[in-house]
Amino acid sequence: MSNNYFSIFTFIKLSNKFKHLELNSRIALKQEFEDAIANCQEKVFLRTYAVSNLKEDCDILMWRMHHSLDFLQEICTKILSAGVGKYMEIKYTYIGFKNFDCSLNEVNQKIGIYPYLLIHPIIKYQSWYELDETERKKLMLERDNIIKNYLNLSEVIFESFGIDDQDMIIVREAKSLIDLIACTSKLKMLKNKSYTLIDKPVFLCIGKDLRYILDMLG
Repeated sequence: MSNNYFSIFTFIKLSNKFKHLELNSRIALKQEFEDAIANCQEKVFLRTYAVSNLKEDCDILMWRMHHSLDFLQEICTKILSAGVGKYMEIKYTYIGFKNFDCSLNEVNQKIGIYPYLLIHPIIKYQSWYELDETERKKLMLERDNIIKNYLNLSEVIFESFGIDDQDMIIVREAKSLIDLIACTSKLKMLKNKSYTLIDKPVFLCIGKDLRYILDMLG
């Protein structure tokens, strides 16, 4: 089996129509949605994060990963047609891929394990790709050395060439929000930042149990 994993970050807004439903209807729809998510988590990497009040037009992030992009698309369709999913609107979607030299079960144990998640799409200047490969590796090593100073923090870069608008997606997660802020500030000062054309929007997401997120929203 290929070690290439496709990753989809889907930012969702819950319709106000859901909040106006009767309590019993809301409870039943949330349970149906939770059941659909639980069933999918047995087949793919899937995490949910709270984004409400952190980004104006988003409430939830669904992060999914699998070998097959087609299967991820199918999973998303099933989820959004179940229960409260019918009242959800996709606001942003970012797609990337990365080679992990391990099984999906091992990926589940290494990634998406910290509560604070920072995501932003990146577009580089053409001059970045014109650099000598040795120079690019040197600049990336400077990033790695900063990240290694934080024991409970990790970063994954997903490539997006050929499947989405951005060049790549930076995904940085941490156990401590303070560490996440400090590390991000130091990375911003590095030379390779000067080769970045666009690195917005930036999404701060907080990992929460799905039931907690849904109850918080209504």
